[in-house]
Amino acid sequence: MKAYNLLERNVARILDNFPQLKQIAKTTYQRFNYWYFGDRNFKLYLHPQVRLLTPSQWTGTETESGELFFGYYDKSPWSQAMMRTVFHRLKGNSQIEIVVYDKHKQSSQIVGTSSTWSLQQGSMTQWLPASKDRKIIFNDLVEGKLAARIVSLDGEEERIVLLPIQTIHPNGREALTLNYKRLARLRPEYGYSVPASNFSSECPLSQDGIWLINLVSGQSKLIIDLDTLAAYQPRAEMSNADRKINHILYSPQGTRFVFMHRWIGSQGKFSRLYVANSDGSNLKLLFDERMVSHYSWRDEEYLLVWARTKQAGDRYYLIHAVTGQWQIIGKGILDIYGDGHPSFSPNRRWIITDTYPDRARQQHLLLYEVETEKLIEIGRFLEPLQFNSAQRCDLHPRWSPDGQAISIDSTHEGKRMTYILDVSSIVN
Repeated sequence: MKAYNLLERNVARILDNFPQLKQIAKTTYQRFNYWYFGDRNFKLYLHPQVRLLTPSQWTGTETESGELFFGYYDKSPWSQAMMRTVFHRLKGNSQIEIVVYDKHKQSSQIVGTSSTWSLQQGSMTQWLPASKDRKIIFNDLVEGKLAARIVSLDGEEERIVLLPIQTIHPNGREALTLNYKRLARLRPEYGYSVPASNFSSECPLSQDGIWLINLVSGQSKLIIDLDTLAAYQPRAEMSNADRKINHILYSPQGTRFVFMHRWIGSQGKFSRLYVANSDGSNLKLLFDERMVSHYSWRDEEYLLVWARTKQAGDRYYLIHAVTGQWQIIGKGILDIYGDGHPSFSPNRRWIITDTYPDRARQQHLLLYEVETEKLIEIGRFLEPLQFNSAQRCDLHPRWSPDGQAISIDSTHEGKRMTYILDVSSIVN
């Protein structure tokens, strides 16, 4: 494994104080390492018990055209019954198509387009819970406003929600969202840069934060604002800093949600992880040692988080959302690969995660059995140099509802494409 060593990671931590310099140094160093360590003949390695399929191979439809991707790791492209999958197809530089693949009908159809999307998260497209796999929700620009469309696959009239969505409550009737315009200014690869009349990138902190949306009535209210977060156990580094919220995620039953508060000031970038009740009450700070990256829920009480603590450094932590007590997961096994996008299998036996490109520009896809601490590399994928920075393509592994397959996005063929890995021979 051509991973970056501890010294290099410590240098990266120091460069957190200088975000712009870090990005330049990172890109230059990656290019040098690929020139020295890269295997020009490598594209893909698969574990012998794993099958790699395209969406058309999975559903028995015609071969895909164009570039397909799904987006983030906290959602699944599969419908609950697993007879349908949904992906994004690139359509020029300004739009994407929302494409549904139907395994039963062995067909695919374009169900919509969107002009509010990012390469990292798409248009937040997802199956609407409690809709019996018949409805999809995704973000778009509607009459000059950031909004969400609810599209039915059986002919019902499309519905418009006049706010975009970030995470959907398991009941399918509520959602949480944030200011994608502010996000575009502070983290362009996640936000929406299109002109919109209902959001501003410079919105006052007291009027910006997390909104709760009723998807049935369309009503919404701000339940946590950035002013409140700035005043919550304040730190000196917050002074005169720019701040944002990202990665809001409901717990499996929707009793609470987790989110990241990040600020960038004269001393660099800082991140905190918070949890709150579903109505925004009972706000609690979980991690506050500068670095929090990616996380997912194991169940209603525990979160799996890549974060930093004074006691143990940068690790994968399993933390209780109420007590704040934590334990390290995969010490000396998973954490040697660094940050990734982790999630538990539906039966909680396995963790899937990925890595950022190593020296040879290879992304590792890792399956970890929690009880035995057994680590299985189920694949490695080349990420060509042109896919870096905001154009990067993280694997973002996502479990199927039955826990037998993994969805990823990859560029190992020289273009952005989405794939399904059949891992049933391993997990069973």
